[in-house]
Amino acid sequence: MRHKQRILWVLATFWLLSRLALGGASVRVAGGTEVLVLDHGYHSGIVVKRGALERFSGAVGKGWLRDFPQADWFEIGWGDRGFYSSVPSFSDATVVIAANALLWPSESVLHVATGLGDAKQVFGGSDQISLLLADDNARALIAALEAGSASGQPMGEGLYLDSLFYPGAGQYYLFFTCNSWVAAVLRQADVGASPLFAQFTKGLFWELRLRYNLAVDP
Repeated sequence: MRHKQRILWVLATFWLLSRLALGGASVRVAGGTEVLVLDHGYHSGIVVKRGALERFSGAVGKGWLRDFPQADWFEIGWGDRGFYSSVPSFSDATVVIAANALLWPSESVLHVATGLGDAKQVFGGSDQISLLLADDNARALIAALEAGSASGQPMGEGLYLDSLFYPGAGQYYLFFTCNSWVAAVLRQADVGASPLFAQFTKGLFWELRLRYNLAVDP
């Protein structure tokens, strides 16, 4: 019984911290800028529409607009350079590749994938959370996405769709993963996303839905 009580106490503490940590603005704003957060199974990404980049981006985002002149939307993810560039899906991962990515700090990379039409349909196989942001929040989110790149110069073709890799800013390691980066981007936009649950996509999505009382997608 005492062991069960300790487990319940730890879970309750994590829940309380996730509710209190780092605040977060209301993410439902009438007429706001829509942002999609995607769960691809082992890593997450953020989708912004072309119009949002045209309105709010700086030099890096304007470079993405030039690199993808036909794109309707941009899905942006960040991660370990070796892992991200060599593992298009989780089934392709090996113990050695994963260990190299996690066990010590390594160089990062930014992945920008683009497409036409409705991104929700294109990524229909991925879990999704839709957020509507006020202008100030959307501007801050795009600035945080841009800050994930150390350079606006592409490194080469990306993993899927019409995509490119860019040099990443910051280092990837066990306690700051691709999902931690997505949570940090959301926090910089004043969208609460606790780092306590962000090492894995399931924790990130569970915490976002809990925090904002969002319905669980079918």
